[in-house]
Amino acid sequence: MIEIQQINERIAAEHYSDANSCFELRMMLMDAASLLTAKQISNLRQGRDPHVSMILLQAFRNIKQYYFLLEKTIDMDLACYNKTKDAVVAELDSLCQQLKGNVFQLPEENISALKIAQ
Repeated sequence: MIEIQQINERIAAEHYSDANSCFELRMMLMDAASLLTAKQISNLRQGRDPHVSMILLQAFRNIKQYYFLLEKTIDMDLACYNKTKDAVVAELDSLCQQLKGNVFQLPEENISALKIAQ
């Protein structure tokens, strides 16, 4: 989940500067899609929660649609760039929120034992 948040932060920090900005955003979308695919495959192979696999697969499909939307637009289309970037950031934020529900939180008394192990 940390990797997803890092990619999300990189995409959110990206700004349109020239015609190459759409290409750079598409490359970041490819990174996000690759990561989501790897996590989904890993989740399936380890026999974890099938609901998480479906969430990851749906996020991958949405990212793929945004990629193709950017690919079909004119490189200098600032409105499409901003709209796509905002939609991807919202998608990854939503994914992180959904995945947080599947993460176990340790009680405070167990955290001290982890600090000793470090």
